[in-house]
Amino acid sequence: MKIIYTMHALERIRQRKILPKDVSRCIESPDKIIVEHGMYKNIMKTNNNVLIVVFRKEDGNITVITAYCSSKVAKYLE
Repeated sequence: MKIIYTMHALERIRQRKILPKDVSRCIESPDKIIVEHGMYKNIMKTNNNVLIVVFRKEDGNITVITAYCSSKVAKYLE
């Protein structure tokens, strides 16, 4: 599947200094997946943080809505 980024996602990824390769890796090999209302929230542990990528699948593509990091590893990986 092709990964497409919304303008919001591109802005947030740039602001938060998240590498696109890390976003792709989180989508492809997450530690946890949460599906709510047709939206996916993939969570992947990175060093002492977690990377969270929110996206939806549509028309055979993955559309990334946003991505962010958190230091609250236990909260996200329980």
